[in-house]
Amino acid sequence: MRLDSLLAELNPLLSGAEHEIIWLASHFLQISKSAVRQNRDYDVSPAQEQQLRAAVACRLSGQPLQYITGVQPFWDFDLIVTPDVLIPRWDSETVIEQALTLLPQGQKLEVCDVCTGSGAYALALKQERPQINITACDISESALNVARQNAAKYNLNIDFRQGNLLNALIPGTKFDLIVSNPPYIRNNAILPADVRQEPAIALFGGTDGLDFYRRLAGTAGAYLNPGGYLLLETGADQKAAVSGLLQQHGFINITAGKDLAGYDRWVQGVWKGE
Repeated sequence: MRLDSLLAELNPLLSGAEHEIIWLASHFLQISKSAVRQNRDYDVSPAQEQQLRAAVACRLSGQPLQYITGVQPFWDFDLIVTPDVLIPRWDSETVIEQALTLLPQGQKLEVCDVCTGSGAYALALKQERPQINITACDISESALNVARQNAAKYNLNIDFRQGNLLNALIPGTKFDLIVSNPPYIRNNAILPADVRQEPAIALFGGTDGLDFYRRLAGTAGAYLNPGGYLLLETGADQKAAVSGLLQQHGFINITAGKDLAGYDRWVQGVWKGE
């Protein structure tokens, strides 16, 4: 079957979301997106046609594109993603950029990524600062399996640990930076259908969305060197609340930053020590 005929048939099923059908066609035909746009006379094999039709059916059922293809671009990676992990978003790259300002080139610092999920934070930081030692934690062993696959895919040495937030760590372990993208959506939030397909354990942060921030703010100091940083990704309306929690638990020099869309995206504090 010719590609142009197949796309003409499938595109209306996705309500004219041409970028989605191009993404799916590129993935399952294993050609670039520009090739999909420019080579509409491409001959699609019966097996490829079947795969693409099945993918469109999954999308119509509300499944996220990233779970259908099993891939999500993030930083310089094409990360493996499954329904066991949150899909990394581009706005999280702003947190990586901030973390890198706290990790000078050439210094062998200790870093911990809490709620690592697919390993997005940990992989990006290890790639940009190869000299750091990085530990990545998650409560979900299934998520850690995905993160390990991503680390192996890009040959990055990361110490993965299973456990509930910082309980995954050996008591007495100290870090120069703890970074986290914890669950922060309010339990009663109304979400798009495809977001609801993502693991609830990675999305919801209690009645006010702040449960995990309370726990991290209250326990991170025990795992930070004096002068170490706690850097947290936040929701767009959580800057003041998270900043207050850090101040309440002994952090100083609290600052915040925005993502490229202009929304508040991260809060950080410095651990002054006991």
